Amino acid sequence: MRGNTKKFALKSAVAVAATAAMVVPMAACGSGTAGGGKTKISFYSYFKDNQIGEVVKGFEKKNPDITLDVQYGQDPAQYISTLQTRLAGGKAPTIFNLTMDNRTDVMKSGAALDISGEDFLYGIDDTNFALFQQDGKTYGMPVSAWVGVFFYNKDILKKAGCDKFPKTWDEFIEMGKKINSNGSTAFLEDFNTQIAGSFTGLLASYYGEQGKSGDLDADIWSGKSTFTKDWTPVFKKWEAAAKAGVIPQKSVGLSADQIKQEFVSGNLGVMRSGPWDLPDLQKSDIDFGVAPFPAYSKEDGQWINGGPDQGFAIASKASDKEQAAAKKFLAYLNSEEGLEAFTSAAGTLSLSSKYNAEPPAELKDVVDNYFKQNKFYWVNWPKSPTVMSTEDIAQQQKIVQGQISAKEAAKALDAKWATLK
Repeated sequence: MRGNTKKFALKSAVAVAATAAMVVPMAACGSGTAGGGKTKISFYSYFKDNQIGEVVKGFEKKNPDITLDVQYGQDPAQYISTLQTRLAGGKAPTIFNLTMDNRTDVMKSGAALDISGEDFLYGIDDTNFALFQQDGKTYGMPVSAWVGVFFYNKDILKKAGCDKFPKTWDEFIEMGKKINSNGSTAFLEDFNTQIAGSFTGLLASYYGEQGKSGDLDADIWSGKSTFTKDWTPVFKKWEAAAKAGVIPQKSVGLSADQIKQEFVSGNLGVMRSGPWDLPDLQKSDIDFGVAPFPAYSKEDGQWINGGPDQGFAIASKASDKEQAAAKKFLAYLNSEEGLEAFTSAAGTLSLSSKYNAEPPAELKDVVDNYFKQNKFYWVNWPKSPTVMSTEDIAQQQKIVQGQISAKEAAKALDAKWATLK
């Protein structure tokens, strides 16, 4: 979501996931006093240079006495492992990101500073901090939100006899089979570095049709239910698309960028993505549309992915001078200037009232009718998120490859969950 389109402020209480792949290997980051009396602090960023680089430039221009030594993770998994190594080795970056997969472990470790009550948090609704809080303390500041949806090629759908995007999963499968028979690829998404967004949307729809709200997986987290009971029906529905070839085996191993290239080349009917890919789609010759995920069974039961984005944290063991400089950076990030630069480049939506604007026209429907209506979800594991996310990805890949059944996948998740504290 770039260009001249501004973002809007939101209130939300749940989920997020990872948005985009990262670049530039991690090098040693230094903090302390730079030449000329400047304070030098390090920042290990989950976000790419082309997503947050303008924020860094703007901050340094307004704060000439502070220098930011910024490094960028290569991808979500590498970012988490490298950050963990640095934290364990006592070489924490002054500023870093709490992700959906590392937040629990980092907060428990004491590596992040408690930023509860800081003035720079003002303007962000309290509900958005839930994922970055523990024992009543706040350790991360989210300033943006993301949405995950289906982008579709209108010409490919018309060739398959579909003037409108399907509203139920069964209809989606039937459309997908027609697209495949016409020589195009019906659907692709990346579920090698994250859980399949199509599955998560289908899961949310299943829960919603049962009348559940809030943390949809709360019964599993509390021990009142199991993955076998709650997820098996959804795995079966999702598995049906794999058996029909609508979720093809070649999905396993494809990166998000490879899938996007298939789409902009005109070879792909549908891809799961988000506003971060919107600029490339706008520059392509593809006549594309945007849709929520098809519902489990009811036409009015559609959902999307989404939630607060990665939180910004400060190292608890940084010096007072370094922490003061880091707080200035977070304050700049949560300012009108910082938010406009960040959300415009990163393809995200502002969570702060300090930058209030409209989403791009292509996303307005899903934002107004789904995100603003709290019909968005992402699985947020309350314990050992890296382990559980990895396990879930592995089971979904096995389903698509025909190696296991839906029930076996759910049982495997129960087995893994039972081993974790």
